Amino acid sequence: MLQLEILKLDDKYLEVKVRGETYTLFSPLVEYLSNDPDVEYVQFDVDHPLQENVYFKVKVRRGNPIEVVQRAVNAIISDLEELEKSFFS
Repeated sequence: MLQLEILKLDDKYLEVKVRGETYTLFSPLVEYLSNDPDVEYVQFDVDHPLQENVYFKVKVRRGNPIEVVQRAVNAIISDLEELEKSFFS
């Protein structure tokens, strides 16, 4: 189970530590956020694969960082649903 700890949050910046995850969720999230013109930068680091701790950071030019992440998550879900439909329809 994932455990999320917000390390820093302000109007343009979000930094979180996520326990119980490595690259699987954060690689596509960073990819989608990198293509968002509202994002100034985004990155994640895994301290060690056996520890399963991810440190995720995003800074936005416009908007709220949590809303920008939510928008990227929704886009990922939408794309996965389309992919699923194409396989099973």
